[in-house]
Amino acid sequence: MSRPIVETARIALAPGKTEADLVAASDAFQAAFLDHQPGFLRRELLKRDDREFLDLVHWDSRAAAEAMMAQAMTSEACGAYFAVMDMGAADPTAAVAHYASLAAYGPVRSRAS
Repeated sequence: MSRPIVETARIALAPGKTEADLVAASDAFQAAFLDHQPGFLRRELLKRDDREFLDLVHWDSRAAAEAMMAQAMTSEACGAYFAVMDMGAADPTAAVAHYASLAAYGPVRSRAS
């Protein structure tokens, strides 16, 4: 049985780009690309400070996450999203990591007596 995968992608804004630019590009990336990927479960865009962010993506399997990575390199929607990021000279996937979900927790609900 395959475990769900959580993908993390560290994001630094490119010079001259704003948080609003990132959110707009993120919304377009979601609608044009991620919403159509098999195995996609959910995604959060998190803010650390004015220049650093984290994309947190949940997949139903490692195979689904890896298949998306292969498609991302040729996707115009991904390219537009990456354009608001400071990628340096590095490989765009260098800031991406995949983690297998070992356990998931939710709030404890009180039980009526």
